[in-house]
Amino acid sequence: MSAFLLVAGIIGRLAAISPLYLAAWCGLAVLSLVLVVSFRSRWGRRRPLYRCAVASLLVHVVLVGLTMTVRLVVGDGGAGTGPPIHVRLMDDIQREGPITLAAPPPLLVPQEVEALAKPASDEIAEVDVRPQPIASEPLPAIEPPPLLAPPEPVSEKKIVLDDAAVAPPLAPSLAAVAEPAKAPEPVTPLENEAASNDPPQNDGNRPVVTDVARNVPPATSPYARRNAPDRLEYAERHGGSVETEAAVSAALEWLAQAQSADGRWDASRYGAGIEMAVQGQDRGGAGADADSGISALALLAFLGAGHSHVAGDYQSTVAKGLEFLMRGQSADGHLASETSLYARMYCHSMASFALAEALAMTRDKRLEPAVRRAVDYSLRAQHPSTGGWRYRPGDMGDTSQLGWQLMSLWSAERAGIKIPAQTWTGAERFLRSVRRGRQGGLASYRADGPASTPMTAEAMYCRQLVGAALGGNSDPRLADEATAALLAAPPEPQRVNLYYWYYGTLALHHQQDSSSETAAAWQSWNSALTQELVNSQLGEGPEAGSWEPNCVWGGYGGRVYSTAVATMCLEVYYRYTTGPADEGWTASRPEVRRLPQ
Repeated sequence: MSAFLLVAGIIGRLAAISPLYLAAWCGLAVLSLVLVVSFRSRWGRRRPLYRCAVASLLVHVVLVGLTMTVRLVVGDGGAGTGPPIHVRLMDDIQREGPITLAAPPPLLVPQEVEALAKPASDEIAEVDVRPQPIASEPLPAIEPPPLLAPPEPVSEKKIVLDDAAVAPPLAPSLAAVAEPAKAPEPVTPLENEAASNDPPQNDGNRPVVTDVARNVPPATSPYARRNAPDRLEYAERHGGSVETEAAVSAALEWLAQAQSADGRWDASRYGAGIEMAVQGQDRGGAGADADSGISALALLAFLGAGHSHVAGDYQSTVAKGLEFLMRGQSADGHLASETSLYARMYCHSMASFALAEALAMTRDKRLEPAVRRAVDYSLRAQHPSTGGWRYRPGDMGDTSQLGWQLMSLWSAERAGIKIPAQTWTGAERFLRSVRRGRQGGLASYRADGPASTPMTAEAMYCRQLVGAALGGNSDPRLADEATAALLAAPPEPQRVNLYYWYYGTLALHHQQDSSSETAAAWQSWNSALTQELVNSQLGEGPEAGSWEPNCVWGGYGGRVYSTAVATMCLEVYYRYTTGPADEGWTASRPEVRRLPQ
């Protein structure tokens, strides 16, 4: 009887299923039988992958069929039509009276919860929740932290000025240091004070700053030759000429005309961001949004010829450019946070370089907070083990980024900001990791790559900077091997690489006093350089005074890049000069010992 009822129930269930579903299930059953038979045949055994694929497809079809034909939920599904559900709260702990909870941390209101246990019944238990008044004493008022933290002692993590005292701010918006969570405040225009070389007058609303260099750097400054009356004669004695000085003047005039109203040099407006796939790598048109870095290079060209926001013929131009850089600084000190990945760290170090050099030249305290924040960001971004910098903070590092970072930090140190010794030793460690060649004088882009001439030039200059910072003398065999590599690839019109020429010019110029051989090497390089740059500068038309961006990296940097870098190459004769022993060198020409003849 039970078997009969079971069979009857199954038949009844099948009768309730749609004929379409029954036909589908019958088809699946027949297909399954056919597949099982085929799998055991010779044809099936010779195609194991085919068997797996068909079996997987069959299983999925069966699962789909199940979801369409089988009711997984029986009942009303919680629609609310069933009998009511009763809830009973049970108290497992016998107690008398209500329980008072311990007072929570401040800012939370304490509450007392009383749960009343009732005998088991069909009724829903009642819960009485009654807030109690706060019995604790009032909390003391919390004073907000000051915007300016007191100065801390010198350490390897903090950057402090040589002199602990900070000059009174000329304008609160310039002198204020932003909190970590707050963006820097608007920048008070520097050009308000740039129109005259006279000391500022006290209008009763702000203190007078008296330590700003209103004219030219003193004779003991590394920058003294930039504004010297005999600059042309000095340049001629060191490899320059009337033609190179005329080229510099024409280039600065073009750069001044190319500046936008807000103080920037618009990179994309002058051809930046064109993807050239240099060395076979697609960088996504990097440089189109690199206004901070391109503007910094233009400013360095003006500063290199002695034009600052307080002296020279382009005070307003330089002031607006510096303001643009400071306005773009984020709260963490980054000067190019909105720039794309491949250009971001370059732009930060270049902008830091320009601001630090302007501060070192003029001692204008209004620039100091921005420089300190930028330096602090760079120190945090250095890799703690390799000692290098790359696209993001903490990257392993590459030689190309290293040069710009070291130049910015060296200039900041000349401006009175201490750089920890571990920063320089870290850079030295990175330079050792990219050594190549028989003597180690060649260099690669990264620690695992081959040597290249541009990286050899940059590493040669970086060794000069690090050696001067740490007070040591580098092995002359490294310099000799690097010099030979550079002279084997001198500047020539067939392959214009202004980036390479810039570092090669700095390195060879600043070692020329080491020996008669290094002096001869400089003369050979400088002759090829000046001939190519003077001849290739445009002499007429709307772009007169500029250089075409037809160099290796010109597609990324555009016309402002090529013009600014070429100009700095032609300013090398007087950009940096020696001073007293405690002055050292700024971003170039560290003291070198004279080798035996």
